[in-house]
Amino acid sequence: MRVAASNRRGGLRFNVTPLIDVIFILIIFFLVASHFVRTESREDVSLPLAASREHESPPRKLVITVTEDLRVLVGSRAEDRDAAEQMIIAEANKGDEPFEIRIRADKSVPFREVEPLLIACAKAGINDVKFAVVPE
Repeated sequence: MRVAASNRRGGLRFNVTPLIDVIFILIIFFLVASHFVRTESREDVSLPLAASREHESPPRKLVITVTEDLRVLVGSRAEDRDAAEQMIIAEANKGDEPFEIRIRADKSVPFREVEPLLIACAKAGINDVKFAVVPE
């Protein structure tokens, strides 16, 4: 007795469930990552120009922003100058791994307003202090 051939094709089927899971995780990752980038550079600061820059970044970094109206922000939080200096010292004492201070000061801010932050870095033993600039 002969069995009728089926019109159904056999073979492998592509399971899209893992693909959807991976794409969903990537979407969440990029949403969270973009949130951190936005909070770090929330204040609009006009940076000075520089001829060269370094591309290397250590694992720990503290970003200090000095705005045109002389407000000091540590990360994305507004602090007074004394509190910012204390935060620099506290961050330096947290661990032994490399640590960087990045100062984003508006180009119209006089150096005398940034100097106390540099002195606090020196007192804390931080010698990796960089100024954020716009490349030429």
